Formats: sequence, structure tokens, C-alpha cells
Amino acid sequence: MDRRVAVRMARQRRLDGGHRLRLTIVIAEGALRQQVGGPEVMRAQLDHLDRLLTERPEQIEIRVMPFTPGAHPALGGPFQILSFPSPRLADLVWQEVRTSSDIIDQSSRVADYLVTFAEARKRALRSAESLELIRRIAKEMT
Repeated sequence: MDRRVAVRMARQRRLDGGHRLRLTIVIAEGALRQQVGGPEVMRAQLDHLDRLLTERPEQIEIRVMPFTPGAHPALGGPFQILSFPSPRLADLVWQEVRTSSDIIDQSSRVADYLVTFAEARKRALRSAESLELIRRIAKEMT
């Protein structure tokens, strides 16, 4: 667990360093409502998302997948698509589950994930609506 936390903190620091990462995230409404660490911790995390969206709209896009659309293509589990500035570097997919992680580099499989992500992004709330929902959920935590 300590190693996973360290890796995630290192990724978070990349948001501020040279060659800043550009993030486009689709997150399920349930992930924003599931209280891990209690209401104070969740409120702090939601406030952090609010700050990121408010201060860095050109760098970070978060779209919330509300409960209302029901089943959607990305429902199977979390994944990240890694794209690189050089056209010589192909996109990759990173999947992390409880006991392992995997990098997918087969172009046909990566293409499936690209389509899945595009469809999920299209069905999710737009950025402004997502920010409103994040703020509403944060107020519920108090």
C-alpha cells in the first residue's frame, strides 16, 4: 500500500513540474460519494478537485459520470490512457487493480480503450456541470 501511495503522489507532483501533464478524467459519481476516510477527508478531496478545476481549466478536465445514464462502456473498471507528445510514441493503456497493474500496448486493444473512453466522456456531464455536482456533494459532506 505504501508503494502505491508513493507512486500516486509522484504522479500528482507531475501536475506542477516541467512538461505539465494534461488530464482528461471521467469519474463515476459513486466514487465522489463513497466516503473513504470519513466526511472530513472526502470534503477535503472534493475541495481539492474544485481547486484544480477552477485554477487549471486548461490543464485539467474532469467530467462526472452521473448515476442516471445507467450502464456505460467504461463500467468494467478503471483505466488510464497515456498519450505522448511525440507521434513516434504510441498510446498506452495502464490498468491498476487491487493486486496488480498492467500496461497494454497492443494497438487493437488500445483502440478499444480509446473508443470506450470517448464514449464515456460523451455521456458524462460537461466540465461546468461536473464542477457544480462536485460542489453539491462537498456541501453534503458537512
